[in-house]
Amino acid sequence: MNERAAKMGVWAHFILTLASFILSLYLLLFWRHDGTLTFVLIAVWLGYLAYTLFRGMADLLGPQRRMTNFTRMLDRWQDAFGKRSSALALLTFMTLIVGAIKIIVPILIMQL
Repeated sequence: MNERAAKMGVWAHFILTLASFILSLYLLLFWRHDGTLTFVLIAVWLGYLAYTLFRGMADLLGPQRRMTNFTRMLDRWQDAFGKRSSALALLTFMTLIVGAIKIIVPILIMQL
């Protein structure tokens, strides 16, 4: 029952990760670096995002374990809250918060 919502959650997570990767790459290539620490941290963050993107693409093209995990998570939340709308609202909130953190981290790194 929650397969469609889980699929949307997986795609939203992938798109927000891709946006963060593009922002980090832009900052690495075109932003003035104040020191070695900033350069190293943004490069490490970029590596983490690249790993996450490859894993996300493999999951979307392959066995789709992440969608299964999202579906199970939604089912558990629906059982806990008693309503499907509450579980979907929590999934939306969590996806947006994780996406916002992924977008904010490279900006904060560049402030070091």
